[in-house]
Amino acid sequence: MATKKTTSDRRAMVVGAAGGLGVHIVRALSEAGWEVVAVDRRELATTGRETLLEDGPKITWHQLECRDEAIGELMIGCQAVINAAATVNISEPYRALALDNVELPRQLYVHARDAGVEQVVQISCASVYDGERGVRTEDSPVDPYNDYERTKIEAERELEALRAGGGPALTILRPGLLYGPGCTEMSAGLVTVVAILRDLASYLPGLRGGPRTNWCHAADAASAVMVALTHPEARNRTFNVGDDTALSFGEVLTSIAEGYGIDLGPSVPMPTVTFWAMVSPLIDNDFAFGRMRGLLRLLWKRIQREHKLTSPLRPRLDRSALFYVREDAVMVSEALRQLGWAPAWKDFRQGIVPTIRWYQQACWVPRFDTEALQERRDGRVGGQYTFDERVRGELEGSRRVSEVQASLVVTLEQWPVPPMRHEGCVEGTISISGLALEAPLLGTVVLDYGPLPTMRYEFGFKDDEGRAHRLSFAREMTLPHPLCSWSSAHGELIDQWGDALGRVTLSDEGATRPRAWLGVRA
Repeated sequence: MATKKTTSDRRAMVVGAAGGLGVHIVRALSEAGWEVVAVDRRELATTGRETLLEDGPKITWHQLECRDEAIGELMIGCQAVINAAATVNISEPYRALALDNVELPRQLYVHARDAGVEQVVQISCASVYDGERGVRTEDSPVDPYNDYERTKIEAERELEALRAGGGPALTILRPGLLYGPGCTEMSAGLVTVVAILRDLASYLPGLRGGPRTNWCHAADAASAVMVALTHPEARNRTFNVGDDTALSFGEVLTSIAEGYGIDLGPSVPMPTVTFWAMVSPLIDNDFAFGRMRGLLRLLWKRIQREHKLTSPLRPRLDRSALFYVREDAVMVSEALRQLGWAPAWKDFRQGIVPTIRWYQQACWVPRFDTEALQERRDGRVGGQYTFDERVRGELEGSRRVSEVQASLVVTLEQWPVPPMRHEGCVEGTISISGLALEAPLLGTVVLDYGPLPTMRYEFGFKDDEGRAHRLSFAREMTLPHPLCSWSSAHGELIDQWGDALGRVTLSDEGATRPRAWLGVRA
């Protein structure tokens, strides 16, 4: 009589094991006591994901092309094969995707059948459903929008046809938009875009509104694989895999910025359908769209050089991606929950913070905290230049005139020498009668010298009720009275909704009144 295999005797192959999802699947299997045959065309050490996985005696790595015939021999003795390999690119044509996304799953299934494998788990995607339907269950009609989605659906149908002809049990998992440590697609592209925007603009607004969708942490997708392998009712079925919280696209971008630790300004609404209709001619113009995409890549390369990053992440600007921010796409995972699965990361806003921390530790994305800013400046220049300012003036709003007082500490990256452009930070406190009393402020300052010196300040603070505000003002040296003009400043106060509360006029107080050249006091 054959001995019944226990969990510790189980053996599984993971294809695409060094990928962003693959390493999480290998880890989940290993921690559950499975023996893992990990297959990928890349070495794990070259992917930067080795810190996600502790090497163990029950994990064996095989570097080979996933279409190599030798893969069939490695399946012998395996009870399960999990295919996490795919080319994820929503802009590529079908012919560039079909080999990895359609032909490879078919070959793997045939090899698994010949090797006597009991079950195949195919990782698909949840974006294959009809885009006109806001809520998607496994029974919702599929209607692929691009060639990437088309290859995922075609692979599902190929495997179901092979199973019907006799073969291993088949489980198809359709995870939502994947994110998490080690992931380089989907949310990872948005993470780089937020970093680029922060590098271009010292102060970012919050965003609100937009279409809603729920996401899927890579670790939760891996736990769904474990349920599929251990629950008999999961065989020969298709399951959605997603978290509990559907967020608007504005909330997603805001969560990424907050994950960086970026102080956000007033919230502004996401663009409406009218906006997309207005910009669609630009999107459809190959030349203009190509220039925008090229600009993003150049800006990201600059950030990588400046922050000394070794990052596989790339900003993505795809026409097809705009489809995902126009309609609600809320995915229901109730069928999988009935088998005992539940996401550990129930909300993207919770999961993105440790994800960005991992990216930063791996030197995949920059840091924008005060310590990182200090480190960058220390490495770039021999010294900094810091001085204090006290300003007093008025806020002239629609209802009344309020008194404004602020104590500022300005730090520039080095002694201000013309004609260089200098960047720095500003901190301190601000009081506005009827609004805020000694409220802490934090922001940035930029000094330009051409054709005449201009210094622009922008910082945020919260009023006595805890509501966010942003104040921006500028000093501009003008002739024929350079000293007087430089000692005054004009700007605007913005509330949390992005509305202007009034114009601000400020003047330097007493002993801090500067001469024409910044930093030389009277």
